[in-house]
Amino acid sequence: MGATGIDIAWDRPSIAEIKATGATWVARYFSNDPTKNLTSTEVSDYRAAGLGLVTVWESTAGRALQGHGAGVSDANTAWSQRAGVGLPDTTVVYFAVDSDTDWASVEAYFQGVRSVLGSARTGVYGGLRVIQGAHAAGLRYLWQTVAWSGGVWASFATIRQPGGTALNGGADYDTAEAADFGQYPRPVAPPQPVPTPAPSYLEEEVLAYLPPLAPNTDADIPVEPAGTLTAPGGAARNGPLWLCLAAQGGDGTVAVSMRTAKGWSAPTQYPVTLAGGKVVLTLPTDGSVDVVRVTPTVPLLGYVTGRQVA
Repeated sequence: MGATGIDIAWDRPSIAEIKATGATWVARYFSNDPTKNLTSTEVSDYRAAGLGLVTVWESTAGRALQGHGAGVSDANTAWSQRAGVGLPDTTVVYFAVDSDTDWASVEAYFQGVRSVLGSARTGVYGGLRVIQGAHAAGLRYLWQTVAWSGGVWASFATIRQPGGTALNGGADYDTAEAADFGQYPRPVAPPQPVPTPAPSYLEEEVLAYLPPLAPNTDADIPVEPAGTLTAPGGAARNGPLWLCLAAQGGDGTVAVSMRTAKGWSAPTQYPVTLAGGKVVLTLPTDGSVDVVRVTPTVPLLGYVTGRQVA
């Protein structure tokens, strides 16, 4: 069960009385009856007391059955009353369907409401069939009452009105079923992590051309230790390094070992072929390697290349 709220029509309980019910938010009304409506004083008092506020338009029980024009009219009136009490234009207003009906019967009304407020500020109050239809129509803020629901709760309802009253019958209990249930102040989304930009590199640079490498002979190649932004490693160069080798005169293999402070690694065999072009070996980026030993079975030419991170 989510945060407890109460919706209040004509009663005007004190902040202390509201909090004594266990409520952390209050639903209040816009309507054609000034004695029922939310006031600017309530908006200020609720916020100062740390109580959330939900607004709902409610007139006659069958009003939502009266079509598109009724929806446009009610949305405009509700929006004017919203401005009159000082609520921002991000406010969500629920519109009440106070009868046992289905979505098809009230869809035109809500199309009228949406034409004024847009979907992001339009909420729907009603029984199960109305809430299900509103959800299918893409509306997010859905306040389901236990009435006309047959004991079935929609999992996507943002508020539930389960029955039960408070304040001597002057208020109904509700529960918020989502972090954002259309309340004021509007919830603030948590800050999103800023993605780390990919490193930008300067132009690739050939650092050293190797002399011809004879077959069946060890050749030790000093390399500037490679590194990255997070493991700079190699002296002035903090970008990746590669060893590029190309077969000359025939196909064969090359054994490659790398020397670190712990000694030489076991040789790794790589095929080198005339048709395959150069073999490119990425050197470790932690700055641990200072010499690479290659032992080819055919003559090789090669070079060491790298990039500096800008």
